[in-house]
Amino acid sequence: MEYCIFGSYRYRCGSYDSINDVLDIVEKNKVSTQSNSNKFNKEDVANEIIQNNKRFVIINFWKNIGEEPISNSPLAILATIYDNNTKAFPNVSPNMNKSKWYTFPSATNEEVIVFYQYDRNIKQPSDLWHCAISTPTVTESISPRRSFDIRAFVLLDECVSDELDRFSSDRTRTILNFEESGCFCDAQAEKRERKE
Repeated sequence: MEYCIFGSYRYRCGSYDSINDVLDIVEKNKVSTQSNSNKFNKEDVANEIIQNNKRFVIINFWKNIGEEPISNSPLAILATIYDNNTKAFPNVSPNMNKSKWYTFPSATNEEVIVFYQYDRNIKQPSDLWHCAISTPTVTESISPRRSFDIRAFVLLDECVSDELDRFSSDRTRTILNFEESGCFCDAQAEKRERKE
């Protein structure tokens, strides 16, 4: 591992035009400590990724910060499985008969749920989509979920071949840019709330 940068940032890799756009978000939201404040150099990281095809990953750490175990809107993660292991979203859709949902009801504040958010190497299963889900047993008296997540951008000392490079310059881009995708998700959540 060459670099590991923690921060609280949204990450939709396909929404960015370049690695510099990704690293701008990482740098803007990084968590600095005395031990790591001078180690991250955006230009060096970008060069390693662009010129040396270095592999990078995003790892998500999710935690309940409430006093009680989660009982309202627990975390759910969809582990996507594709029929072709050299293609991934948005080039193909997951096989929903093989993909699985994992939920974390009753997660306590002593637990941290760690999962891949993204891996440049397409052979690594990293399309883990997460959300909060409704629970049928929730009553009005149950307090809202209190949680946070933080992501780590990790640059590995490993190269990715062109045929396995999920972040290649000719990759399929998502239709919505970063801002539009956030607005779309917010609008979908509001629409669901109005129906309930």
